[in-house]
Amino acid sequence: MKGRKWLGWGVGCLLVLSVITSACVGAAAVTPTPTKSPASATVAPTKAPASATVVPTQPAAKPTAAATATPAAPAAQASSPGKTTTVRFGSPGVESDSGVYIAMDKGYFKEVGLEVEIVKFQSGPMMIAPLSSGDLEVGGGVISPALLNAIDRGVALKMVGSKGASVKGFEFSRITIRKDLLDSGKVKDVKDVKGMKVAVPSVKSGAEAQVEYFLHQGGLTISDVEVIQLAFPDMIAAYANKAIDLAVQTEPTLNTAVQKGLAVRWAAGAMSAYYGTGEYQASTLVFSEPFSKNLDAARKFMVAYLKGVRDYNDAFAKGKNKDQVVSILTKYTPEKDPALFDQMEMPYLSPDGKINVPSMTMDLDYFKKMGYYTGNLTMGSIIDTQFVDYAQQQLGPYK
Repeated sequence: MKGRKWLGWGVGCLLVLSVITSACVGAAAVTPTPTKSPASATVAPTKAPASATVVPTQPAAKPTAAATATPAAPAAQASSPGKTTTVRFGSPGVESDSGVYIAMDKGYFKEVGLEVEIVKFQSGPMMIAPLSSGDLEVGGGVISPALLNAIDRGVALKMVGSKGASVKGFEFSRITIRKDLLDSGKVKDVKDVKGMKVAVPSVKSGAEAQVEYFLHQGGLTISDVEVIQLAFPDMIAAYANKAIDLAVQTEPTLNTAVQKGLAVRWAAGAMSAYYGTGEYQASTLVFSEPFSKNLDAARKFMVAYLKGVRDYNDAFAKGKNKDQVVSILTKYTPEKDPALFDQMEMPYLSPDGKINVPSMTMDLDYFKKMGYYTGNLTMGSIIDTQFVDYAQQQLGPYK
């Protein structure tokens, strides 16, 4: 009896060991491999087209992380063939940026392997810091003490092409005067504005220099008027309240003031006339130092930009494909009504990208006279024409 119990116990152990061994072998045999989706089901992340890439408005001079995700190109590095290079372009969303907007929308940047991202700023001077640090590749800038002092500190910023000028027929930037002052006969000539209040978007800037040269027509200087700093939109309310008498204005707020019957496009306020140069350079393209050294990308940017500028000239100087161009601009500028583009005086964009040096030299002279800039820079030391020269070679003369 006792032997049978031991025999039963032994058989049971053998059966248990057999089951365990089978389970282990079975488990090893069915261990799953990672699941992989069929090639036909693989979905790449959706990417917005280059022409539609817009970064939200920046509240301060330095762009946020959203605007600085792409590092500046290393010195002397060229874009790799077939590789897309991201270029961050600082813009206040104005008509003088039309060349960039058109080139984006028509795919000219994309054709040369560039993806342009718009980084919005309230004004041009706010772009100097991010351009200096390499957080922005391209911006729009006027000659100003801030720009000159930055260059003197060793920041190799360069003005590389025209981005908005005033010439006859394209006086997008001018000095306006309150309508009732002319209607009443209180003001008949520039000399009559002595002691009046003149609004400017910023002091110690090109706008202040514009007032100085405007006043010269009446034998006055800037010390003969009261200069008040106001943002462009605030000038309209100030005109309505008669808190100001004259203002340095640009489109579209210039047109708004005129359409409301508050201000007048006075002939004496046409900048191309009172500067005596036939053209006033209101804004330029500025390249950061790293981007200037990335010759391949910088050259491609200028070629694509000038293609957009030439389409702009076709539209506003020749009337060619104007509806199409206006439609593009309503996407990128605050002006959503196409009819406004027939009322406003648009900026002049040089189809060859050339900068008008004489008018900018006059502004530089004013800064030195007022003690706003005490360095030794000349226009020749801050303008680099190699990129527009290259683009002209590629595109040929504008016809």
